[in-house]
Amino acid sequence: MAGLKALQAIIASAIKLSAPALGTKLGCALVTLLLLSACGGKGISEGDSISSLGSSAGSVSSLSSSSHSSSSKPSGASSVATSSAPAQVRITGLVSYEHVPVSNTQGLNYPATTSKAVRLARVNAIDETGEVIATTQTNTAGRYSLLVPSNTELKVQVEAQSFSGEPARWGVRVEDNTAANSLYVLEGQLSNSGVNNSVRDLHATSGWTGNDYTEPRAAAPFAIMDSVYQATQKLLEVDQALSLPSCVLRWSVNNTVAIGDIPGGDIGTSFYDGEAVYLLGQADVDTDEYDTHVITHEWGHFVEHQLSRQLDSVGGEHSLGDKLDMRVAYSEGFANAMAGYLLADPQYRDTLSVSQGVSVGFDVSQTNLLNPGWYNEASIQAVFYHLAESGAFATIYGVLTDPVYVSSPAFSSIFSFADVMAARYPAAFTVLDRLMQQQSITARNRYGVGEYNNGNSAANLPLYLDLVADGSVVTVCSSQQHGSYNKLGVHKYLKTMIFNSGGYRLLAKNNNHRNTPTDPDIIIQGELQRWFAQSSVTDTETLDLYLQSGATYVLSVSDYAEHKDTRQADYQAACFDVSLTPH
Repeated sequence: MAGLKALQAIIASAIKLSAPALGTKLGCALVTLLLLSACGGKGISEGDSISSLGSSAGSVSSLSSSSHSSSSKPSGASSVATSSAPAQVRITGLVSYEHVPVSNTQGLNYPATTSKAVRLARVNAIDETGEVIATTQTNTAGRYSLLVPSNTELKVQVEAQSFSGEPARWGVRVEDNTAANSLYVLEGQLSNSGVNNSVRDLHATSGWTGNDYTEPRAAAPFAIMDSVYQATQKLLEVDQALSLPSCVLRWSVNNTVAIGDIPGGDIGTSFYDGEAVYLLGQADVDTDEYDTHVITHEWGHFVEHQLSRQLDSVGGEHSLGDKLDMRVAYSEGFANAMAGYLLADPQYRDTLSVSQGVSVGFDVSQTNLLNPGWYNEASIQAVFYHLAESGAFATIYGVLTDPVYVSSPAFSSIFSFADVMAARYPAAFTVLDRLMQQQSITARNRYGVGEYNNGNSAANLPLYLDLVADGSVVTVCSSQQHGSYNKLGVHKYLKTMIFNSGGYRLLAKNNNHRNTPTDPDIIIQGELQRWFAQSSVTDTETLDLYLQSGATYVLSVSDYAEHKDTRQADYQAACFDVSLTPH
C-alpha cells in the first residue's frame, strides 16, 4: 500500500542516538556561500547572502546570512588597458574550509578547529554578467589555477562538488533540499583581473563565533564533501577503475528531526533514500556536517546500492539493542562497520544538542554483546569491522560486486554474504566463519539453512519456509513480539522453486487467527527482479505475475498494521495462509 511504499522509500537511515571563540580569522576580502541558479547566478548582488545553484535554471533565493573568508586581492590588478597588456593572466589560489573535530563526549570541539583543503572541487571564473569564462579543479592540496582574460571584472567561484575522471569515475555533490535541491557554491568578490598574474584564496568558515552560529555555515558543504572524498580513497585502493555515479548529499541548516516535509527540512534523521543522502543540520538540535561517521555510514548505503545489489532493507528506526529484521540488521551493521574501517576510527560518534555539545555513539569493534545474532546490527558491524581489519577489505568488496551475490534472489543478509565468500574467497571465509561463530551465527547458506539462534522465539526459524507453487497453503504469522515495522518477526520469509514457466497467482489471506482486520503486504523477488503487492484491501492480498522455470523466488509477508506499534495486553499476531497457484 501507499503507506508502506513511502516508508520503503527511506531505504536506510543512520543510527541517531539522540539523547569559545575561534582564533583570528584568515582573510582580507569577502567571499560568500551561495546557492545559485543553474544559469550561473546572473544578477546576484555581492551582498552577504546564502542562495542556490539548482539543477535547472531558475530564480535565486537569499537566506539573509553572511560569510567571511580569506581571498587575497589580485596582485598588480589594473583595469587600465595598455599596449603591452597580455591577452590573458593567471589566477591561482588555495581553497580551504574550517573543520571542527568531534570530541568523544563533549560534541563539536570548536577551539580545536583546523583548516583543511577543499580537494578536487570545480572552480569557475565568473564575469560580471554571471557567465562562466574559465573553469578548472582544485588539486589534492586544494590549489587551483585559472587562465582568464586580462583587465576583466570577475570573481572566483568554488562549487560544492568534486569529481574524478579516468581511470576511476566518481563524484560528490552537496545540495540544499530546502532550496529546490540547489548546489552550494563559495564565491569571492568581483575584482579586475588586471595585467599581472594574481592570487585569490578562498576560505569557508564554520560560522561559529564563540557562542553560536552567527555567520553562515559556509564550511559545512565542503566538510561533507571531504568526508566522502576520504572514504572514496579507500575504495580506490582496491579498485583503481572504480565507477560510481555522483553521490548527491542534501544538507541544510533547516534539516531537523521533525518528520514530514523534506523540502521544508523535516527529514527526521539522516538517511539514504536510493537517490540521495539527506543530512541533519539544525543548530542546537542535531547537526551532521562534521559527523564523519554518520556521513560515511549513509554513503556506505549509497555504495552498497550502486556497486552491489538493490537494497533489500526496509529501513526505519533502529538501535544497537534491537532485534531487527534480518535485512535491516545486515544493512545497518555493514554501514556502521564500513564507517569505522574507512575512517580508521571504530568510535562511531554523532553530535547533537545545545551548541552541538553532546557526543553519543558506540564502538563498532565491540564483540562482547548482549543478544548476539544475525538479527543484531551490533553483531553484524563487529563481524564486518574485524573482517576488514584482518586485511580482507578487498575480498569484502569482491563479494559485494560478485555477480552471484548481486543477482541472488535471497534477501540480503549475513547469510547471503557468507555463502558467496565461502565459494569465492575460502581463506578470508575462515576468518569470517570464526567471527560469525563469535556472534552466535551458525548458518552459512544464503537461505540460513542450519541456523539455530532463534532470538529466543521458535517462530523466527527456519528463516525461510518452503512454498510449493501448486496452490498448497503455508501459514505465516506477522508478529510484534520484538517491536513494530522493521523488527524481528514482523516480516516472514518464504522461498519457492518454479518448475514450469507461466502465469501464477500469489495469494495471502487472513486465516482468522485474530478477529481484528488485517492488511497483508507482500514483496517477492528473484534474480534482479522485484514485485510489490501492497493494496489496502482488508484481509487479503493477490498478485498475478509471470515466473520463469528453474528460478528461485523469495517472499516477505507482513501485516501493514504491524508496521505501527499496536501491542496491547490482548495483542495477537496476524497470520496468513499464503499460496502460489499456476493459472
